[in-house]
Amino acid sequence: MKSEAAAPVVEFRGVSKTYPGIRALHDVSLTLTPGTVTALAGENGAGKSTFIKLLSGAEKADSGRILLRGHDVPGTPGAVIDAGVSVIYQELTDVPDMSLLDNLVLGRQPARLGVVRRGAAKRAARAALERVGLAGLPLDRPVRRLSLAQRQLTEIARCLARDASVLVFDEPTSALSEKDTRVLLETIKSLRAQGMAILYVSHHLDELFEIADEIAVLRDGELVGAGPVGEWDEPRLVRTMLAKDMAHAYPWHDRPVGEDRLRVRELDAPGVKQATLQVKRGEIVGLVGLAGAGRTELLKAVAGLSRRSGGKVEVDGRPLPTRAHQVVRRGVIYAPEDRKAEGLVLDASVRDNLSYGVYRSFAHAGWVRRGQQDRLAREAIAGFRVKARDPSQPAGKLSGGNQQKIVLARAAAHTPKVLLLDDPTRGVDVGAKPGIHEHVLALAEYGAAVLMTSSDTDEVLAMADRVYVLRTGRVVGELRRAEFDRERVLRLAAAG
Repeated sequence: MKSEAAAPVVEFRGVSKTYPGIRALHDVSLTLTPGTVTALAGENGAGKSTFIKLLSGAEKADSGRILLRGHDVPGTPGAVIDAGVSVIYQELTDVPDMSLLDNLVLGRQPARLGVVRRGAAKRAARAALERVGLAGLPLDRPVRRLSLAQRQLTEIARCLARDASVLVFDEPTSALSEKDTRVLLETIKSLRAQGMAILYVSHHLDELFEIADEIAVLRDGELVGAGPVGEWDEPRLVRTMLAKDMAHAYPWHDRPVGEDRLRVRELDAPGVKQATLQVKRGEIVGLVGLAGAGRTELLKAVAGLSRRSGGKVEVDGRPLPTRAHQVVRRGVIYAPEDRKAEGLVLDASVRDNLSYGVYRSFAHAGWVRRGQQDRLAREAIAGFRVKARDPSQPAGKLSGGNQQKIVLARAAAHTPKVLLLDDPTRGVDVGAKPGIHEHVLALAEYGAAVLMTSSDTDEVLAMADRVYVLRTGRVVGELRRAEFDRERVLRLAAAG
């Protein structure tokens, strides 16, 4: 815990930042002190990412001051890192084919007269690894051979090897299992005890209450609440973030369900073994399991994105082709887990991202009808409440929740018979999730068979009519909604 006498290491004093048509931050004042975890909460688009960009030197404030140990923060990201501030992002920034050692000293190799001092590099690397609990890892091991959790901890160790005194965590657990999340949180607690000043950004409110000493809340670019963690509880935090209560976080309700629409029989594919399941017209079925259980692999096998080596997949009683483009033509749409790598072209406009794969809606004889394309894009933006300046804005400039809405809006434009949702609210804030859930429910009511999974088991149990439990690629259990019990589900997932 922080010392009462500790002087701030980072100070935001009346900081404002505006982009064309968007007020990202307005008159924000906040301090970070050594030995303290400060949680920064808020919806997607509240200003958290802008706050991090300003602190890291990636952007410059329009007004106000940002001080680092009493001096203005340097003007470039490299200089900020040299000054002791490092950011750990939710997407890994390592070089997978390089060794652990080379990743840890990347860009800061100890050298004398142009000659790299490998001994000094190894000592610095081992000291950093020890601080994050990875002292036993061989330094010559390629990073791609590490687990996801080890790679995340290695990112922290690289920051420590740079003599960082301020660490910023931006959604660090979004891709981690519950077990790996626990390891990461314990590591952060250890770093706090070592005197680090830590800024922690996450949509997982339970994590904030576990590790934070202070909680600060941004809403529409303004700091609307800040104080010790003991002054907060979850209802108050949600009200402050959204300026409203979240009495009904999930919009599930009973609805008519038809005949089997998707049937999977003894399916074999990479990571999938003899899987059998069915989803009815208008039904939402969940897949739950621990990390590595085969949830994503099963969805990709059905979608034709991985090779099926055995079994059958049918839609409306007809065999489903094995090639992805043929699967789409049959009305089976896959919304991927990693929207940035697989779901969107970040440099392309919102309009173009909404258009991919649905050209028949606005093209004729090879000619694109731009006016109709723009109209359909604006309708999707309005219907899915995407916060974008206009359809020409690059998708990569939007918040995670709004990016996810684009993926879902494009899926809906196909009028899917079967919708395969892989972690549809990953990295999405508590305020944006209900809107996404409502759209999923609307697609089911329209007649789509929805098969979904999520890294948040509670989300699946809240949204699904039935769930299948997976373990090591196999279906080991099936439960109807009246039988849902989180402990029973996790016991099945762990023991089969």
